[in-house]
Amino acid sequence: IEPENEFYKKFGDEAHAFQREIRFYREIASNLDLRLPDIYYAVDEPPAFCIVMEDLRSYLPGNQVVGMHHDKVIATVEMIAKLQARFWDNEALKSLEWMPTTNSITIDDDLWESFIKHYGYVLSPEALRVGEKLLGKIDWLRKEKSSRTKTIVHCDLREDNLMFGEPGKSDEILIIDWQFAVKNIGAFDVARLVGGSELILERQGHEFEVLQYWYKTLLNEGVENYSWDDAVYDFKLCALFCLCLPIRFHKGSIGKKGRIKNLREVMIRGHFSSALEIDAVSVLP
Repeated sequence: IEPENEFYKKFGDEAHAFQREIRFYREIASNLDLRLPDIYYAVDEPPAFCIVMEDLRSYLPGNQVVGMHHDKVIATVEMIAKLQARFWDNEALKSLEWMPTTNSITIDDDLWESFIKHYGYVLSPEALRVGEKLLGKIDWLRKEKSSRTKTIVHCDLREDNLMFGEPGKSDEILIIDWQFAVKNIGAFDVARLVGGSELILERQGHEFEVLQYWYKTLLNEGVENYSWDDAVYDFKLCALFCLCLPIRFHKGSIGKKGRIKNLREVMIRGHFSSALEIDAVSVLP
């Protein structure tokens, strides 16, 4: 196994990612009124894992390097909101005892220095200052996130984990790769998608519009006692936490070329610029 693949495999093993995805399809997906892949067979016998999924060749795979259009982003957050509403701080969520509340993404000074050394060229001076402010508040950010209202969160909601069918149909968008699903802040999926996948020129000036579509869908699906101010606060918290991801995992792509390098740059540029645009640091103490 190549070093970067071994790095991600080790993280997946530690997070029980393969078991988590199998249990999601077995115990959750089949009870949802959402278009998710049909699963025909699964093996959950560590270290052997396997999922036999339906043939999805009629769908077009997403390409995060190219980027998503604004309307597709809106359609995706509306879809994830319907799922999240079903598990919004309720007994159904609590019953998922096997699903963790976090994926334990942490960063420190050494990681930040390495990140700046290898990928600092991607960021503006303003974006670098956001990272510097965040570095001293990681413990606070983790505790604050854990105190917020929870639901099911895909946690890796980005275009590479989406497939696209015929526009306008109920199965227009298919969300795959549920290996890192957690019980956490629902707005994380919005921040992850908006910052990491939406075309920057289409995103600028419209970040809160996407959040509003997500929020209205939650309300329409029965979520109560969650204000717009709560949604904005959670969105900003999660936009900051999204910055931890490229910092934490950047070493797996150091020295790489082609799509791996391009994808890393897209994620870094997108998440940091999004955090700037929504003034995410305003929630820091």
